[in-house]
Amino acid sequence: MVSLTPAIRDSLAVHAAPLLVFGVGALLGVATGRGRLVLGLMVLALTTSALINFGSRITFYAVALLLPLNLGVIAWLGETRAFSVRGASWLGVILLQAGAVGILELLQPADLGASLERPLVAVDSSAWISVPQIAVFAFAAMLGAHLARFVRSRRPLPAGAVGALVASFLALDTAGSGGPADLHFATAGMLLALGTVLEAPPVFHFDIVTGLPASLEFNKMVRRLPRRYALACVAIDEFRMFREEQGVEVANRMLRLVAKALTKIGGGGHVFYLLRDHEFVVVFPRKSVEAAARYLNAVRRAVEAASLDVSVAQPAKAGHKALGVVKRTVAGTISAGVAEPQSRAADPFNVLREAELALARAQQTGMNRIVVQPRPDASTDVQAG
Repeated sequence: MVSLTPAIRDSLAVHAAPLLVFGVGALLGVATGRGRLVLGLMVLALTTSALINFGSRITFYAVALLLPLNLGVIAWLGETRAFSVRGASWLGVILLQAGAVGILELLQPADLGASLERPLVAVDSSAWISVPQIAVFAFAAMLGAHLARFVRSRRPLPAGAVGALVASFLALDTAGSGGPADLHFATAGMLLALGTVLEAPPVFHFDIVTGLPASLEFNKMVRRLPRRYALACVAIDEFRMFREEQGVEVANRMLRLVAKALTKIGGGGHVFYLLRDHEFVVVFPRKSVEAAARYLNAVRRAVEAASLDVSVAQPAKAGHKALGVVKRTVAGTISAGVAEPQSRAADPFNVLREAELALARAQQTGMNRIVVQPRPDASTDVQAG
């Protein structure tokens, strides 16, 4: 309604709306840890800037194609903080795209412009729409994906993404026809911000001692495992005896030492801590048990070489002065059992039990070693330290 009312549309407040929405929305995203909102608003801001400062058709075609793809992918991905490694990588991708658009504006390659303008189907749509067909298909694909997502989940974020895509399409169509697009881009930013802020933040469950994801997170993980994976159970050797001798605080320090070593494991391993029997579980998506055992062996050696400096208060004997505090160094080792599904229909929790059985064999046959679940045709399964 505002865009159809010239007196209001041409006011300074309307022209300043995108700057206000993008700025306030970005601050809100940083304050609430919604990195997706910051990245989405940055895409909208860069698109608006490109349309204002570059007037060529090739720039228009390029941003018309990149805008729906970026908005759709950002809204689809999991939440991340803007000032994180993942957020920085996405920011780098967006800035690279902005640089590529600037280079296209400078070089003006005629062949690329003709290819972007070429219709995908033999229908002349230029009379009723100014957006190139390839961009229309990109908008349609992302719109359909988020509509389906909203129908399934009824969550605010897919609804906000749908609204932002529709408003962005109207903005590009208006800009392609020579009209002002700033109001539509501001609307897209507001809808994206509304959907993102109303989206409930994901709930994570962490163990308070190790800082690792706990059992509930492992249960979530097993629901989305690929067909091929390896699963490992890791435990500190003779941990109960270690805790009785050294005390709870030192035992917790040893748990944190092992947890820190496991978080550095290669092979894309996801580490969890199951409080029962003080077990660590490592999931290796798309890895064999042999590959998982190699990565675990590196962690086993690291733990074996590590040590803890502890201070122990010595109690006073009858008739004698207190002995004070004695400093000493303690160390520990780990053992692991590794298993993999024997069929596509294998229950991941059955695979976990197989890994636990392999771990028990590792500790019964000398400890400080890794045992691999035997295959039907395997003759041995022990990798000793």
